[in-house]
Amino acid sequence: MSEADQSAWAIAELKKLRTTENDATIAGIIKVIDDQQAEIDSLRGSMEGQLWSPGSWKKDQDEQHGK
Repeated sequence: MSEADQSAWAIAELKKLRTTENDATIAGIIKVIDDQQAEIDSLRGSMEGQLWSPGSWKKDQDEQHGK
């Protein structure tokens, strides 16, 4: 199960537990999960762009070898 699937499952289960007494708490937890998932997705995209960019890799290699 991917992180996105885990987050979606957790949010769905939290919504089932929501009552008028705990609504603010559940809403806050759901917001934290959403924010964390957005950050994970953003970081993954940044890392993939840096790790797999042929131009970036070539530039790094040239800099390391003094070219």
